[in-house]
Amino acid sequence: MNYNYNEDYQYDSCVSQGICSVNPRTSSLQEVLVLYLKLTAYYALKLYENGGSDEKARNIIMNTISVMVSNFEFSEKDFEALANGFKNILPPLIKKYESLANVKDDIPESLKSVLKLDEKADIIRSIKLGEQEFLKKAKEISAESRDLYKILFVLAKSICINVLDLESFGVDAEDGYLSILKLLNSLNADEQNPEKIKTLIEEMAEMDDRLMRTLQKAREERYGKPEVAEVSYTTTPGKAILVVGSNIRELEDVLEAVKGKEIDVYTHDEMMLANTFPKFRQYSNLKGQYGQGIENCLLDFATFPGPIILTRHSLYNVEHLYRGLLYTTDFASSKGVIPIKDKDFSDVIKSAEKAKGFKTGRPCETVTIGFNYDEVIAKIKEKAGKFSRVFIIGLGAYTLEQKAYFEKLFSQVPDDVLIVSLSYCIQRDNIICLNACFDSYAVTRLTEALSKELALPVTVFFPKCDRHTISQMVYLTKTENVDLYVGKCTPIMLNPNMITTFQKAFGIKGLTSVKKDLDEILKK
Repeated sequence: MNYNYNEDYQYDSCVSQGICSVNPRTSSLQEVLVLYLKLTAYYALKLYENGGSDEKARNIIMNTISVMVSNFEFSEKDFEALANGFKNILPPLIKKYESLANVKDDIPESLKSVLKLDEKADIIRSIKLGEQEFLKKAKEISAESRDLYKILFVLAKSICINVLDLESFGVDAEDGYLSILKLLNSLNADEQNPEKIKTLIEEMAEMDDRLMRTLQKAREERYGKPEVAEVSYTTTPGKAILVVGSNIRELEDVLEAVKGKEIDVYTHDEMMLANTFPKFRQYSNLKGQYGQGIENCLLDFATFPGPIILTRHSLYNVEHLYRGLLYTTDFASSKGVIPIKDKDFSDVIKSAEKAKGFKTGRPCETVTIGFNYDEVIAKIKEKAGKFSRVFIIGLGAYTLEQKAYFEKLFSQVPDDVLIVSLSYCIQRDNIICLNACFDSYAVTRLTEALSKELALPVTVFFPKCDRHTISQMVYLTKTENVDLYVGKCTPIMLNPNMITTFQKAFGIKGLTSVKKDLDEILKK
């Protein structure tokens, strides 16, 4: 794991320890899980079309995708648990569909499968089956179609996570689940046409955008509208718990569990965003942010003197240095990570009470995060008459290479270009700086608002490449008068071949040199 937060991705844990790549055994097992997903989706969709539903099928489909895609510690134990889970729910699911079809005097349809549902999952046989599926795809499906399907699964993961997050707020997201069923069932088609897959990706991006809007609304209704907030990095003496990830609903559960106890709670990485919601300021146990983020999680986790909770869908490398201190609420847990069931944090609390905690604490300066969306739009509209176009800079990956690129961009951009930056910034009259923290949806909201409110061309730069931004980029390609540029994608998300296919399919450009990019943008 790389200890330097400000290095390029080529030198961080992603590459240096190989966690960006999936070993052949795991890759083969994932191929088999896709077979289970396709088969389950086929019958779940047939059941739905006949007026029925199956909650067990829904749960295993949504959780398998959210865990499987981009999970590089996906173990053989995880596979066996999931595969046997599918074997348990599939026969009654098929029977339920056939019974419903018979009641309606329809002839039940069936899908041929190489899966043997009457046998327990066997790792060796499954690996061989996965290898056969991989070779079959390589022979029958073009490289472009394979890349597009992998991109589609990145969006599927985002949708699954957003659906599950919405459900934690008590919000129904049935349309998101149905889109996943249709996606998986499309894999059962004999012909895999790149244009059809591209259209499906666009439809999934639109669905994901609707889910993100709904999730934002659900958060605001529960916690209040996000505000500008001062967040402390200071640690105070006492027992402590670190909460990691992006599921702020689970942070609330943790804070409720430690109410009245002398245990402090700190946020890490994306969870920092919770500090912008008014309700979280009511919790005296919530002290602030700890550590530098996912790029520095080895050092952050190893130095934290208490238990660490990985909320659902957190992607972290689990090191031996802190195994035994990690807990997770996720559907599947990596080796050395202790599962939390039914929101029962009693073991975490006991662990915190036994841990050494912070002995003296360490004073650090605070940071200001968040912004008032309406005020920003009004400010931009007020300034708009002076400018010929708008640049929007999204959330940063904060590498040395990117920092140098945007510093140079800011120094060379003409004065008649308005820059709205959510990450990198310098003080200039034509630059509006916003500390959006980890508000991944802010870019889409700003881009859509500005493209409608201003009769100006908008260029959006996505320095960071993750499941949020990939989905947003596809969605924004449909917005008129908007050009998109993306920084380097880590192999965690898209490998080089997939990046090339992605950019070509959706007309998204990669960052090259400041001069070349500016010349291309400004000549339009």
